[in-house]
Amino acid sequence: MSKPTRNTKKAAQGKARPAATKSKNSAASRSKAKPAPAKKTLTKKKPAPASKPAPKKAAPKKTAPAKKPAPKPAPKKAAPKKPAPKPAPKPAPKPAPKPAPKPAPKPAPKPAPKKAAKKAPAPKPAVKKPAAKAPPAKTKPVVAAKPAPAPAKPATKAAPAKPAAKEAPAAPAKPAAAAKAPPAPAKPAPAPAKPAPAAKAPEPTPAAPAVVAEAPAPAPAPVKVLSSLPLPPPGPTKSGALFYDSHMHTPLCKHAWGEPEEYAQQALKAGLKGIIFTCHCPMPNGFWPSVRMAESEFETYVALVQRAAEAYKGKLDIRLGIESEFFPGCEEYIAGLHQRADFHYVLGAVHWQAKEYLNKFETGTIENFRRIYFDHLAKSAESGLYDALAHPDLVKNYHPDSWCFAIVKNTVATALDRIAATGIAMELNTSGLNKSYSEMNPGLEMLRMMAERKIPVVVGSDSHRSNRVGEHFVTALNHLTEAGYENVSYFLNRQRIDLPISDVLASLKKAADHNA
Repeated sequence: MSKPTRNTKKAAQGKARPAATKSKNSAASRSKAKPAPAKKTLTKKKPAPASKPAPKKAAPKKTAPAKKPAPKPAPKKAAPKKPAPKPAPKPAPKPAPKPAPKPAPKPAPKPAPKKAAKKAPAPKPAVKKPAAKAPPAKTKPVVAAKPAPAPAKPATKAAPAKPAAKEAPAAPAKPAAAAKAPPAPAKPAPAPAKPAPAAKAPEPTPAAPAVVAEAPAPAPAPVKVLSSLPLPPPGPTKSGALFYDSHMHTPLCKHAWGEPEEYAQQALKAGLKGIIFTCHCPMPNGFWPSVRMAESEFETYVALVQRAAEAYKGKLDIRLGIESEFFPGCEEYIAGLHQRADFHYVLGAVHWQAKEYLNKFETGTIENFRRIYFDHLAKSAESGLYDALAHPDLVKNYHPDSWCFAIVKNTVATALDRIAATGIAMELNTSGLNKSYSEMNPGLEMLRMMAERKIPVVVGSDSHRSNRVGEHFVTALNHLTEAGYENVSYFLNRQRIDLPISDVLASLKKAADHNA
């Protein structure tokens, strides 16, 4: 019994000290080598021993760890695990935290009383300012969310703040402030200099984003031009002219040719009483810029129409209108645009050709895209922004070879019901005869459906060249009569004026002959 105890002690010492000399290892291996054969005999003859197997089994268990240190690679692996890496990190963190908290509390209380003593009145107005800003914050919870990250960025505010003195955790929560403090040689001088601008900086920052958010909403300053010319007397002119062409453009839209005076001269030849320029309106965010005037050209557009109106005063009535885009999400901008000048006529238009429109809504079949277009046509009427809707079935030029009115007739009927409920007018656009699907916009069948719902109609040439002013007007008026209309309309001062179609037809021929 004494021998195994000594062996066990030696085994324990061998485990604890793997770095012992080779002689000790060899001695241990020799002493342990003796029970090795005993294991073999025991393992082969397990049933033979009855009382002695217990100590012998205990011996091999103790010798088992001896086999592990016996191979040389095992102590090599244990050696790198036991060297100084484990104790090294333990003493390293112990001295590190001790000096860190000691300097941190020392500089923290020193600048705090200095700033508090010098700027005792400063925190009081600071508390009053947010109190004054609190009532607007109630109306806009988003504003309250914005100042929250603002104080987190300027660490200078948190240092003089009173919660640091009241709550101990606030001081250790700012190691960054402690790091900035040591490079500054003079503690009192730079400390007040830094928080002073920092305190002023956060005040303008919340105000700036609020202004930026509200800036894009209002449109530029209104022009309010063309209000000086009086309206012409009702009825025909001396030449017998009675009607207006209510849709034409200027070179500012980048796809029209000819000065406004050239359009005016052609209107006289066509037997018209007046014309209304409706150039493509500017749009925000660079929406389809290649077919419209730029925002900076709006006043130029107004001036061009004003110039022509003055030049033809007493000969032809020339009024300012605009072809105003409808695109979901731009309603607020369009509403502001309509306040920028004294428009006589605002013509709403859904242009499916726009890249932005196609990217957003061309997601399904051709027929589904056309149904989306008619839904937007109805929504433009329901917006209340426009006097009339331009070229109502323009979408038939989208894959014109597959256009079949019968397929979309139910969709059109639903849209016309919604449009009729608003009281808005719709346009019969004669330029459809010059498009890929050669038919006026709208076609005769849709025109009949409009007449059934008593939707007023305005006729426009949509001229992009001067020689098309008043083009196909006689044909258009005959289409209206065939569809069931008796009257045709135009707008002045955004008020609809209705005329009998028969009177308009007679006036066109009479005035054209007079002016020839």
